Amino acid sequence: MVAQGHLLAYDLSKLHIYSNTLQAIAAGYLIAAIVILNMRIVWQVVTTAALLLLFWALMMLVPVPGYGAGVLTPDGNLAIYLDKLILGRFQDGTSYTWILSGMTFGCTVMLGAMAGHLLRSEKRPKSKVLWLLAVGVASLVLALIWDIWFPIIKHLWTSSFVLFSAGLCCLLLALFYLVIDVWGFKKWAFGFVVIGMNAIAVYMATRLFDFRRIGSIFVGGLDKWCGSWDTFIHAAAGLAVIWLILWWMYRKKAFIRV
Repeated sequence: MVAQGHLLAYDLSKLHIYSNTLQAIAAGYLIAAIVILNMRIVWQVVTTAALLLLFWALMMLVPVPGYGAGVLTPDGNLAIYLDKLILGRFQDGTSYTWILSGMTFGCTVMLGAMAGHLLRSEKRPKSKVLWLLAVGVASLVLALIWDIWFPIIKHLWTSSFVLFSAGLCCLLLALFYLVIDVWGFKKWAFGFVVIGMNAIAVYMATRLFDFRRIGSIFVGGLDKWCGSWDTFIHAAAGLAVIWLILWWMYRKKAFIRV
């Protein structure tokens, strides 16, 4: 709510209870934590599949007043209807959905947890890469097939979108695991490690402070020579300011986690 819900405006007429990716992650983690702490891996898989199917059934079979069943338009789908019904004036006014989509947020986190189970297993590193590649390709294929009946829609976080995004993530994870952990090429990634170790901190900091303006203090005098490159240079300076702060935190072993 601080990041995008206008909480710090201290004005109820502007407040949005759900409006940000962090809240989607929180809902997903809540569901995934309950599943992981209480079920064996096989039942984790079954529960994830069941949630994907249940979300599909609710979205396609439950009629929405004034629209009917199976409507996935921005105003006529079940998820947005429930958001408006439950949140009322605190709904963010966009086509993104939150409450019912929490089911599929949980599935996204669960699929990430399953990738974690694989990486923590005793399988050989190259076998893990092959498994990630196979799962990634299979997820993409299933998503594209399901898209025929239940479209890939990010704003609704549809079940097909969960599989599609998970497939892409598995392929990228396989690539980086191969390059960094199996082949041992690690030094090039240090810049990303500094950011990733304090991902929540930098995400919120960029919502609260204008680092680009701070960076412009140091590069503003170059505008007369940079021409059309001035926008890029100011953005790069802002990024440099953020990165140096995160680097200092990294060296001090100051990691902000939730």
